[in-house]
Amino acid sequence: MQVTSARSRWTWATTGGAAIAMLTTTVLLGPSMRPGTATSHWDAPATTRDKQVDATDLYAFISPERQDTVTIVANYIPFQVPNKPYQFDTGARYEVHIDNTGTGRAAVTYRWTFTTKGLPVPSLVRKHQAGPADALVEQSYTLTRLRDSKWETLVRDGYVAPTDMGALATPNYPELRRKAVRDLPGGGKVFTGTAADPFYSDNHAVNLLRFGLPFFPVKTGVPLNVSSLALQIPKSELALGGDPAANPVIGVWTTASRRSSGVLGSESAGFKQVSRLGNPNFNEVIIPLKQRDRFNTLRPDGDESGGLVVPSTLDPGQAEVVAKQAKVAAPPTPRKDLEEIYLTGLTTRGDGPIDRDLNSHLLNRDVSRIAKAEELRLNMSTPVAAEPDKYGLLKGDEQGYPNGRRLIDDVVTVNLRMLLGEPAGPGAPGLIAEDNPAFLYKPISGSFPYLALPVTAV
Repeated sequence: MQVTSARSRWTWATTGGAAIAMLTTTVLLGPSMRPGTATSHWDAPATTRDKQVDATDLYAFISPERQDTVTIVANYIPFQVPNKPYQFDTGARYEVHIDNTGTGRAAVTYRWTFTTKGLPVPSLVRKHQAGPADALVEQSYTLTRLRDSKWETLVRDGYVAPTDMGALATPNYPELRRKAVRDLPGGGKVFTGTAADPFYSDNHAVNLLRFGLPFFPVKTGVPLNVSSLALQIPKSELALGGDPAANPVIGVWTTASRRSSGVLGSESAGFKQVSRLGNPNFNEVIIPLKQRDRFNTLRPDGDESGGLVVPSTLDPGQAEVVAKQAKVAAPPTPRKDLEEIYLTGLTTRGDGPIDRDLNSHLLNRDVSRIAKAEELRLNMSTPVAAEPDKYGLLKGDEQGYPNGRRLIDDVVTVNLRMLLGEPAGPGAPGLIAEDNPAFLYKPISGSFPYLALPVTAV
């Protein structure tokens, strides 16, 4: 997949990659002010101005080497420049939520809160430190879990892997990565810290999906970093009743919340949710621009009755824009196929047009009724694919997106094709060349947390 040297890849990124970013930025900063170039990097105006609470991507998949567990990765703080330090917000709560009942309500919530402390900086390092003064500021975190209405502390004073600042400031960086992986009670693991952004896409697909504009077809990775929250959790901890065999389907989303003085200015005395991410591209493609900040404040259990999420899914205006550029007919509304993909999961027991039992909560033995709620749904009983396909379900790989999301899944292309009608109808499968290689800028690893070490400038 990667055949060039690290230095030549960086040269490419800072020339061709920068040109792509600049051209796309020209689009996003035009009169429409539509933000973002990747999946949910800059998905709404408020989080675009406050990147510490901007969730970029959410992944949920069966751990390939520990198949009795599920790995969930929530990435925040997009477009981090290599060799520059970034930190989680010490005034925010970052959470990963699990719905195992299909109600849109979290049955299990994992919460990270952060503290910052200065490190003793050797005078030699201080003298030659090229970056800002806070480059060697260390963060720690507390991880708590809410289950059965009870909060439990899982980690205190956890180590956050910093940005790789080079051998002088962060010597033996791989050891810092290993230090940031912690065992959890009950057999799980957690990783918190900086990682290479695993997102990649075909820029033609990105610009068609988000802006309805043509763009030259370059398959590219993102030569930048993100701040990651990763969990590897036994299936029994996530499944309804602790029984993943009987109740294998879960829904996952991540949120960030601030005190009332945060980006949306609520006068509430408590915390206000200001960021939400389940399915990639949902907010910035399905939700109208003027409503995207509002979507980020909503919980899935209010989606069915809230008057925004369901109507927007059934009649997404972007479908007509994309279809016109793709020179195909947009599928007729109401889009029950998109409702099934994003809001209910796929099952033959519902009224959706995709005739497949895959990832609806109705497949759980102990669930008889579900709510329409936007979540990333995962069937934990789906076997790990021996030869995974980056197009997931569209190419017959049921373990891939939209049944959860793996780090290798080309979700932008999949979402583009689903917006145009697949897999319920013919869609436009030839719109994006399928023989383009996946260009993960840095390859993922074979064990938890799977994320690559941070990208460095040299």
